[in-house]
This record gives sequence, C-alpha cells and structure tokens, in this order.
Amino acid sequence: MLTFLREHNYNVSKHISSNLLMAIMVLCTSVLTFGFETSILSSIQAMDSFERRFGDINPVTGKYSMSANKLAYLNSFPLISYAIGVIVAAQISERRGRHVILLIMNTICIGGVCLSLFAKNYGQSLGGRMLIQTHVGMEAYLVPMFVAELAPAAIRGSMVATYALSHIFAAFLGAIVTNFTSRIDGDASWRIPVGLIMIFPVLALAFSFLVPESPRWLLRKGRFDEAADSIYYLRGAVKEYPAEAEAQLILETIENAAAQGRWRDLFRGTNTRRTWVGILAAASTQLTGQTFASNYGTVFLKSLNIMDPFTATLIKRSIILVGCVFVILFVERLGRRRLSLIVGSLCGTSLLVMGGLGTVASRSTVENNTLLTMTILFPVFYMVGFGSTMQVVKSELPHTSLRDKSIMIQLNVANACNFLTTFTLPYLLEAPYANLGPKVGFVYGSICVVIVFLLFFFIPEMTKRSLEEIDEMMDAKVPARRTRSWKSSGLGSKLTELGNGNIRL
Repeated sequence: MLTFLREHNYNVSKHISSNLLMAIMVLCTSVLTFGFETSILSSIQAMDSFERRFGDINPVTGKYSMSANKLAYLNSFPLISYAIGVIVAAQISERRGRHVILLIMNTICIGGVCLSLFAKNYGQSLGGRMLIQTHVGMEAYLVPMFVAELAPAAIRGSMVATYALSHIFAAFLGAIVTNFTSRIDGDASWRIPVGLIMIFPVLALAFSFLVPESPRWLLRKGRFDEAADSIYYLRGAVKEYPAEAEAQLILETIENAAAQGRWRDLFRGTNTRRTWVGILAAASTQLTGQTFASNYGTVFLKSLNIMDPFTATLIKRSIILVGCVFVILFVERLGRRRLSLIVGSLCGTSLLVMGGLGTVASRSTVENNTLLTMTILFPVFYMVGFGSTMQVVKSELPHTSLRDKSIMIQLNVANACNFLTTFTLPYLLEAPYANLGPKVGFVYGSICVVIVFLLFFFIPEMTKRSLEEIDEMMDAKVPARRTRSWKSSGLGSKLTELGNGNIRL
C-alpha cells in the first residue's frame, strides 16, 4: 500500500502533496478526541442527569448539583495523568520514534472512553477522564512537534495550526451533540456524547499506516536511508525531488550543532533563551483564561441566566472555529508575532470589560448582552492570539537536537499552569468562596496584559523559515523585534529555500 502511495503521490497545492495531506489528516483525527472530550465535559457536567448520577444534593436548593470540590477534582486531577502522558511520550518518542506514540496513545484513549461510558459512580467517571487525559498529554506532546517536522517551511505554521482547528472543530461537534442530548431524560443525555468519543481513536489507529516516521528523528538516530525515503514519501509529488540532498543538509546541521541533546544543553548558551521563551509561550496558553472558556464555559453561562447555556456554547464554538480557520489562512502572511500581539491584546481587553461589567450590581439589558458578547468573544481572541499561534511557536522554537526535552518541559509548564487555574477557578467563581462571577475577568485580563508585554520583547518571528534556519537565527542572538527581517547565509537558508519551493541545490 505504501509503495503504491509513494508512486502515486500528487500535488494538492504548491506545497502540499497528497501523502502529506493524508498524514496530517490522520494526526488531526487523533486530536479530535481532545476537543470533543473537553467540549462535552464542559456541557455534561451542567446536565441534570449527570448531576444526579455523580453530584450531591445542595442543602440550600434541595437539588442535585456538582459541588465546587467535585468540579475542581473532575477538571484538575486528570491534569496529573496529562503530565504523566507527556513524560511517558517524551521518553518513548526520543528512543523509539514518533509513530509508535500515535499507536499507544489512541489505544489508551479507547480504554478511557470505555471506563467513562460505563461509569457507575464519581470515582469511575474521574478515572475514565484521567485515562483519556493521558492520551491528551501524549497527543499534545506528539502532534504539533510531529507536524512541524513533516511539513515544509512555507506551510509549517498553517499545518501546525490544524492542531487547534481539529481541537475546536471537535469541540463544535461536541457542542452540537450535547445541545441535542441535553434534552433527553436520563443517563443517555451524557452517555451518548461520551460514547461518540470512541470514533476518533479507532479511525486514527485504522489509518495510522499513512503517517511516516519523522525524517529528522531518523537522521538523529543515524538512519539516513529511511529518512530520505520518508522525505520522498512526503515530497515526491514534485518530479525528481532531491530527498537525499535534503536529508544530507539536515544531517549536516545536526552534526554541526553545538547542542548535542543533553539535558544541561537546555540551559547553556543561546538555548537558555529558547528554553525560557518556550516556557513563556507555554504559560501564555493557560494563564490567559483558557480554563474559564473550555472547562467552565457552560456552567458560567448557566449562572448568568441570560440565554440557554447550551445554545450560547454552540454559538461560541462556531465563532472560535472561524478564528482557527483565520489563523491557518493568515499565520504565514501576518506572522506569529503580529497575530499574538494584536489579538492577544484584544483578548485581554475583552476580559477586562467582562470584569468591569461584573462590578455592576443591577445590569441593564444592554449591559447583560455586552457581558454575554464578551463571554463569547474572548475565547475567540484567546484561540487566535494564544491557543493556536503559540502552538505554532512552541513547535518551532526548540533546537533540533533538543526538541523532545524542550517540548516536554513546555508542556509540563503549561500543565502546571492549567492545573493551577483549573483547580482555583471554581473557588474564584462560586460562593461561599471568592464569588467573583464575571469579575474573574479582572484576574485573567491583567495576566493577559503582562503576557502580551513580555511577548513583544521575547517572541521571535519564525515564519517561513526551516527549523534549521531558526537554529541559526537563535544562535546569532537576533533580538526578537528584528527577527522578521533577519537573513541567514548558512545551511538552514538552503533548507528554507527548499521548503519554500526552490528545489535547486
């Protein structure tokens, strides 16, 4: 089958071959699990049947509800298994390759879905979600990095951005499903969406043979012929594509690199800057309101009592989906820095407006509608400015020989920030604790402002550069604000020309 595909590879566009497209689609299918599961959890934990099954009777209202403790545990404890997934994936990937992680993580996901689907008590439901989050951790580690290593420089940003698009598209599907099942009486209202998660890991496993091993990983392991074959499988739609010459250039940059892949190299020389900037990018994806939007969005909208929370969530998901498409279309044209700085500022502004409206004791209809609008729009700004664009930055920033270790650190930092915000948010939102309600926008809005300020000084522009040219740029200590116009004259620039469509070597 692979021989047939190698011999019948066609150009879908100037830089995308049919084989590359199929490989990316399989990886994105695996990502659909992440978005669908996150979306349905946000919705089903607000369903009456879910609250009756796993919640407790509220002594004040006399009705079943999910306590702040149970919500905190359900949304934060799985982050422990997420961290385990990241660490395990990093160790296996560095030794055994990227492809094997794709197989392992989707097998784990199937087990987690089964446990969640047939859960009889809160502990089993929590355990199932923790297994699924182990898959999500492995996936978050693997997919952006894997896509960045497979895609050519000209479209790498857009291809990596499909990670966020897949996540949000699945979340949109999840919102549609829960919007309908929320009207069903009984446990079927939440069991149906949980069961549908199974579709994605099964499909990813069935078509995993379409994804080749990373040529850069193969070269680091001394497997030159396999690396050249992998490159040709992906790029061979171009007649007489110089796969061996590209593999040789990548190999030379690896051999000439000062960093040799040791842990201490992360904080030596110019890699120190890259490590800390990667940590900043990772933190920005979690400290700017992501948890508020994804895990507690429906619960918060329900508390506002302005419109049906499931309908509002569906509207929000559809607009976020448009935002993800915007990133794919414009991340190569506008660049990573411009998108993150401009749209990140809008994200902070919308949160601060939300916080300001939360201080109004008796809001008018206009103020309520404005609050609802900010609640729906701020996740869109977050996704464009941080969620999607920073995924691209994180996948490009690490040194070629330190990618596994760098990305593992980034994801564990992001997970720690996610755990912090996820665990504390119910206490910030609800009585009898801080009971901030919409005023929580002041907390995340202020953090947004600080992060945008830091991004201006530290995030480099890496648009349409090969990963090896990015290595050269960082080694040259180019200030972040000057990276857009910087030009390389080394081997990395030749790989950039190759990735941008110039195949003359």
